[in-house]
Amino acid sequence: MIRNIFVDRENELRILEREWNRKGFSMIILYGRRRVGKTTLLKKFCSNKPHIYYVAIEASYDTLCKEFSETVSKVLKVPISGDIIDVIEAIPRLYKDRIAIVLDEFQYIVESDESFPSRLQRAIDSTLKNSRIKLILCGSAVSFFKRRLLGYKSPLFGRRESSLRVHPMKFIDIKEFFPRYSPTELSMIYGVVGGTPAYLAKLDPNKSPFENIRDVISPGSYLYDEAVNLLRQEVREPRTYFTILSSIAEGRTSMSEIASIANVDPRTIVKYVELLEELEVIRRVKPIGFRKPVRLEIRDNYFRFWFTYVYKLRSMLEYGYIDDALAYIRKTFNDYMSRVFENIVEELTLPMYAAGVIKTKPIEVGKWWHKGLEIDLIVRDPGISSTFIEVKWKALSLKEALKMVEALKEKSMKSGLTSPINYYMLIAREIKDGKSVNYANTTVVDFKDLMEKLLMLKHVASKS
Repeated sequence: MIRNIFVDRENELRILEREWNRKGFSMIILYGRRRVGKTTLLKKFCSNKPHIYYVAIEASYDTLCKEFSETVSKVLKVPISGDIIDVIEAIPRLYKDRIAIVLDEFQYIVESDESFPSRLQRAIDSTLKNSRIKLILCGSAVSFFKRRLLGYKSPLFGRRESSLRVHPMKFIDIKEFFPRYSPTELSMIYGVVGGTPAYLAKLDPNKSPFENIRDVISPGSYLYDEAVNLLRQEVREPRTYFTILSSIAEGRTSMSEIASIANVDPRTIVKYVELLEELEVIRRVKPIGFRKPVRLEIRDNYFRFWFTYVYKLRSMLEYGYIDDALAYIRKTFNDYMSRVFENIVEELTLPMYAAGVIKTKPIEVGKWWHKGLEIDLIVRDPGISSTFIEVKWKALSLKEALKMVEALKEKSMKSGLTSPINYYMLIAREIKDGKSVNYANTTVVDFKDLMEKLLMLKHVASKS
């Protein structure tokens, strides 16, 4: 099932429109991981503007030149052929007004001709700078764009007006993909595929979360092999990265331990970690207020789910025991979701502050742990106030919730992170015998109530 849905991306469109309205020539570099919505964004931007949109493929440079020339000829309705850069330089003579030229999957052009960035730089400096072209270089090879185009050694360094990385969507933005889902069901889906629009669009909003999960884990489905395909595009040693990610999914969090399991020299594990961070697959987490210890955790929920379940159950799935695998997922899914839910609440910190749910200005936000004690989330405005938050993927009674808040207060006193004013909050998947309650500096929050408030605020903001 494929759905065409354009959600969010107001900020990205605003930046592109700003460059469109800028006088003269502009070059914009736009990049992001596969399926994150770059092409949909650019087509939305170009829809009411004169534009030439070319998607490169893995082919010889001569083939790419021929294809690009044919694309330009169709749009401008004039015969033209030649080198890609020569054709771009000719466009201002053929079309006097502003025009956007999009070179999508730009990395394939450079792979076919390593001199292309240098030659493009000369063309910008000599002729294109006097044109009204808006040149957009786009692609999904994140490491290529960050190292080959955006680095100071790149021939194009200093020539761009804007660089824009398109990130996966946040939890609060995915409601439009599943308008009938409850906050709990939305959280489950977000825990399976994260915020990548193409992955969300593959799922069926009329099916339950576990019915959609069955589709995800079925061999032959789009999402069954997507993690493998994405890593193979970006990394040279996929097996090592698979081992690293599966180790993190199993709960191992230290670099030295993961290096041992992956049979990697502890001195070089950092390069693997940095690339996975660059791809927004993992992140390094430090306890708020301290530099150490550092934990590794999977940041992207699709990879988190894939390496927790699909990678682990692959033999069972390949032999057709899909229902048995799904039964295992059902049995363990609440444990899996507990960590996902903590990260969802962390994501919601700014919207909660805007809605007045959190009273502390979020200058510092993070987790804290020490010697067996752990606080799920702390929001600090140093020297002014702190909010300590316990997050539970459970249905709790109000009495149970208030007891947990008292334990949270005790932990906060041992954290060294208290302030002149301190607030204490518990956010539960459900409060069984009531809605959210607020007692002075103590708040118990039902997640459904919270999301109703935040989505209402988001709706009002989008209308203003």
